[in-house]
Amino acid sequence: MSDTLDGTVRWSGEHWINYLRRPGEETDSGSVSLFHTYYSTAGEGTVAFVEIPDAEFSAACTNNRSLANWIFDLMIRGRGNQWDKDLPVVDAIFSREGDIRSNPSWRIQSKRHTIISTWNITDPATIHWGPAPSGIPNIQIFSLLFFTYDASLTHNDAKVEGKPYTRDIWRPTIGGDRSSCVFALAETTIDLGL
Repeated sequence: MSDTLDGTVRWSGEHWINYLRRPGEETDSGSVSLFHTYYSTAGEGTVAFVEIPDAEFSAACTNNRSLANWIFDLMIRGRGNQWDKDLPVVDAIFSREGDIRSNPSWRIQSKRHTIISTWNITDPATIHWGPAPSGIPNIQIFSLLFFTYDASLTHNDAKVEGKPYTRDIWRPTIGGDRSSCVFALAETTIDLGL
């Protein structure tokens, strides 16, 4: 096996996922999927897909609209996930807060909405190197994954009810069921062009 991998870097950055549910329910009470992008052909910036049903808020928040369209087109559309739908695009300001080792958080500030998403680390880093869990063809991903079973969301200072839950999306790539709340540092997606 070669020490190198031929391909084109498609995206590099951090992917922060915080999906919460109330006990016994089958749908999320609050969801954030945040792409903090260092490199893409649409440039850098941050895009957060946010859905908080009780607040009737569902949007793609961003500080780079071209990047929001790029991420939707290349990483969301046609994948059958919860974000694969028409969403309004909302301009936002993003700031990282807390300690990356224990309780990192993101503040997403738009004109009328403030969302704070927090992860409290409980598991050591898991290294992922292989096919994309989302099933994007011909894509390999390298990432450091930090899973947690203790996370929270607030919307305009109101706590979103719910807790992390177990998902099976990770079985094919890293084995086993894992938390719905995870952040991926140093993530790079490589298009093998096969």
